[in-house]
Amino acid sequence: MRMQFEMWSAFHYFMMIFPFVLGVVLYKITEDKPFATQRKVAIVMGVILIIILAARQIYIFNKDGLNPEVFPFQVCHFANFTLLIVAINKNHRVTGAIAWCLNFPAGLVSIIFADGLENYSNVLNIQGLAYIVGHMLIVTTGLYLLFTKMINIDRKTLIKAYEVVVPLYLLSVVVNNWFVNIFGEKSNYFYTYTPEAGTPLEDLYNLGSELNILGITFNPAYLLSLALVGALGMFFMYLLSKLRYSKQRYIGWRRV
Repeated sequence: MRMQFEMWSAFHYFMMIFPFVLGVVLYKITEDKPFATQRKVAIVMGVILIIILAARQIYIFNKDGLNPEVFPFQVCHFANFTLLIVAINKNHRVTGAIAWCLNFPAGLVSIIFADGLENYSNVLNIQGLAYIVGHMLIVTTGLYLLFTKMINIDRKTLIKAYEVVVPLYLLSVVVNNWFVNIFGEKSNYFYTYTPEAGTPLEDLYNLGSELNILGITFNPAYLLSLALVGALGMFFMYLLSKLRYSKQRYIGWRRV
């Protein structure tokens, strides 16, 4: 059975809408259940995400051998781990901040700007299905963790999340260059090497030009603008998460 993906098709709209529907439905079903039940639901989704990622990496390795795609260093790849960690223990609040503020929007953007799927001759293989189902489940799991208050971010937690993400962002520049030299193939973790085709990141890349210093190729204007957009995006997601708790605080204030 074969299927060619088409941007802005009925199936593409389904990909964008269904994760939100599923997240809301799962929350409504478990809203009045004990927290232990909600936690089990979140853990099951997290485990499924890890299984999907593992199946994808094994499939790529068996098909193409060792290459940059085998290493799960993309933002959406380590989303699978951060979401599961939070599901297991909600006290990992910095991990929760990264999961919601960075991984969740990355998963959503990958669904909206899914141009890469059009390059698949058949999306009904393990790699194609992993992209589709994996990204949709990232969005669903992130929403569910927020709805059930397993993700709770304050300003201090957000700052600590920045302190983790910034070094990873800078490290990705070096790793991308290393992998290009080692494998002769483009590695694009955190999208710091080149922008994803068909996304607004291409406009940011065109703001500057490439430099090569000590064997490291990078576009300073692109890296700075991408970092700024990412930082603002994380802050916006932090503000969005506060809406989950605003109604409760308002009710508490009125009772006082």
